[in-house]
Formats: sequence, C-alpha cells, structure tokens
Amino acid sequence: MPESGDEHFETVFSHGVDLFNAKEFFECHDAFEELWQEERSDRRLFLQGLIQAAVGCHHLSNGNTSGAISQYRKSLDKLVQYPDDYMALDMKAFRKEIERCFDGACLMNAQGAKYEVDNSFFPVLQRIE
Repeated sequence: MPESGDEHFETVFSHGVDLFNAKEFFECHDAFEELWQEERSDRRLFLQGLIQAAVGCHHLSNGNTSGAISQYRKSLDKLVQYPDDYMALDMKAFRKEIERCFDGACLMNAQGAKYEVDNSFFPVLQRIE
C-alpha cells in the first residue's frame, strides 16, 4: 500500500534530519529538496532554510568559506521566521549553532584560511519529543 502524502513527507523529512546529523550534508540537501519541490505550504520556506544550512555546512566542510557564509546567511534569514520548536525540532538551538558556524566561516574567510573543518564543529538537528 503506497504511503499517504503526510507519511511520505514524514519519512523523507526524518531521513533528511538523520542525514544532516550524520554530516551527510549533500545527501541531506537532496532529501530536503525532494520535499521542497513538492511542498506548497509555509513549510516550503522552512525546508529551503534547512537546505541552505546543509549546503553551508557542505561548503564549510570543504573549506569554501565564502560559499558557506552566503548559504548560512540565507538559511538564517528564513529559519528566524519559525518558532523555537518547529516540526518537532529545536530550532532555537539549531539557529544558534548555525550562527556559530557562520561566525567561524567569517573568521576563516577574513584570515584567508582554507582548511577542512572537523565534523564535530557542525550542529545537529535536535528532535523534540
């Protein structure tokens, strides 16, 4: 029996969260983008913000600080519009961690640093039970 639209969304969304937390940022982007392309509610902008956070993390993990800065800025502009607990995620903590990554990318960029950032630096999407 095929999944309903809501079940499909939840399955793919949960998988995207798991991929982000596993630091599989490129694959996370793909999962969230699949949903983003289908979405027509106000969750669409939220998904775009998560996609941009994942892309920012991907860029920073590869030493592309200017790409990371751009994506983090876009992500935060979108995610700040959502409550601190949205879609069963702790968005307050996540936004704070993305801001920390943004600040780190800005510092690296100002110093002309181009090194790979350790996975432990990146945030997680904490689920709220």
